Amino acid sequence: MSQFELQTHLDRIYETTERLFTFDVTDPSSARAWQIVFRVALHEALKIDYRELPDDLSAEYIATSDQGTYIQDKYALKYDDIAIPMYLLIPKAEPPYKPIVAFHGHGMGANLILGNYANDPNADMYRANDENFAQCLAQDGYLVCVIEQQGFGERLTALTSKPEGGNSCRQLAFNYLLHNRTLLGERVWEGMLAISYLLKRNDILSDQLACVGFSGGGTTSLFLSAIDERIRKAVIMGYFCTLKQSILDIEHCECNYVPNLLTLGELSDIAGLIAPRSIHIISGENDPIFPIAGVHEQYDLLDRIYEAFGAEDKCHLSVHNGAHRPDYDLLVSGL
Repeated sequence: MSQFELQTHLDRIYETTERLFTFDVTDPSSARAWQIVFRVALHEALKIDYRELPDDLSAEYIATSDQGTYIQDKYALKYDDIAIPMYLLIPKAEPPYKPIVAFHGHGMGANLILGNYANDPNADMYRANDENFAQCLAQDGYLVCVIEQQGFGERLTALTSKPEGGNSCRQLAFNYLLHNRTLLGERVWEGMLAISYLLKRNDILSDQLACVGFSGGGTTSLFLSAIDERIRKAVIMGYFCTLKQSILDIEHCECNYVPNLLTLGELSDIAGLIAPRSIHIISGENDPIFPIAGVHEQYDLLDRIYEAFGAEDKCHLSVHNGAHRPDYDLLVSGL
């Protein structure tokens, strides 16, 4: 190994950096006080601390499609100069419905979890891998809200080289950073807007809102659930791990990186902001980009946070024997 290589330097930075909000208390009162201060700092890190949720969100109706056991409505949820593609999957069963906000990961955008594959030759593979979990949730009677995340599907920039299946994460992330914003913060903020719109419906059980996501959608779901206490249950698939063993040591998309995040805490600390609300972590035993050893390491720390809240029964880890993929049966067990 060359004396000029830099990995040792980076490893030392990780090991020696003080994390201001590493969890180190044991009683519920101190744990709640820790959450209050940490949540403010996380808002600041994501660069959404100066924003207030609007009271007058508008959504332009676009289209309806009959999906058999449910109706799929498409809207444009609007704020500032942005329109967000938002899908509401509404069961044909009698309300009220349990509501879920669901996030797709990298790939073809919202259509991946909506199951809108048309004549896609990979449709059978997507279904076999439970990629269409939003569709399955609607078929099982949940009212599901899906927003297409910035950088995918219809939400690309002019510099995206592969409109079909490509993404604009790189350009978006770097543009936002130069303007003191973060792409993850923008995605979390849009999730908060969607929740505000969703909770105005009179056909849902608003006190049972759940948030689910896989991979890049798991990222958004974790941070959104940590920030937004209106979410009562969080199911994080294919993301939760140590930042060191995943995001730092393995090549990942630019959208994963938030300046100064590791001066605040690791992912177990961020997930601890969800306590004592329910959290269910789902990971693959053979996931090559979120190694299972890092999952167990962080989960053990997260479990201690839930113990401090007296809420051990609200914190769960499930491991399937696959690689980087969702698992619908485990997802539903967390709801």
